[in-house]
Amino acid sequence: MKIAGMNITFRHYPFHYFLDCMDSLEISCIELWAGEPHFYVYRNILSNLRETKREMKRRNKEIVCYTPEQCIYPFNLAASDSHWRQTSMEYFLQNLYASVELESPLMLLTSGIGDFSLPLEESWKYASESIYQMTKAAEREGITLALEPLTKFESNLIIDTPGLTRMIKEIQSPALKGMIDTVAMQLAGETPEDYFSMLPELSHFHLIDGDGESDSHLALDDGSLNWREYIKSLQEHQYIGACTLEIMGSNYYQNPKNAVQKSLEKLNDLGIL
Repeated sequence: MKIAGMNITFRHYPFHYFLDCMDSLEISCIELWAGEPHFYVYRNILSNLRETKREMKRRNKEIVCYTPEQCIYPFNLAASDSHWRQTSMEYFLQNLYASVELESPLMLLTSGIGDFSLPLEESWKYASESIYQMTKAAEREGITLALEPLTKFESNLIIDTPGLTRMIKEIQSPALKGMIDTVAMQLAGETPEDYFSMLPELSHFHLIDGDGESDSHLALDDGSLNWREYIKSLQEHQYIGACTLEIMGSNYYQNPKNAVQKSLEKLNDLGIL
């Protein structure tokens, strides 16, 4: 099982500081959060691509997943406004091509959020059409889209395994696969067993703790989730992908290395590392 670090925890530090910390913690797998100030496709993309790719190779780092910022930035694949939806499509396509250049096998994608003034099925249709177009590009480029359910606080579309499996069945693309975020999973009242029973394959895993009530993404044992049982389930199902420590929040941003290190120690206690 691969444990990956994610630069979103280090968003208030330079990118090289994040990589230095990953070196010192002996983490070789990276989930690259593509957002400012680290990496953003609409700012010096060619220069950033070359520099990032060079640094990854120099430090022997593997990008296991490329994750464009899509919860804060004004992009939404389910937008009812056609121009906004097309602009969002262009943004994700640019990120897809960046992901290919950086040799990441996965790019994370979400359904977006539907306009609350519209029937849910109409918003679902917009999301489905957008994701379908993304899969056609992903198929051409030979990359997998990891479709992540969001929490009920972030979306009204794909927030659980029924929604995830419905979209995958609708799209019918070998380039679209499901993934788990432990906070979204717990808030939906689900476990990894629900995913393994409904999906043919699990492409990626966000391993974080949570408080059981909000969408807080906490360091391991800073919350109340039964994350040890989640790992046991992954092992029983012989999951061979990466588990990213997607730790976020103001409590961690000042000392992100410490948060990651403490989570690694918890995993080491289980014999994972």
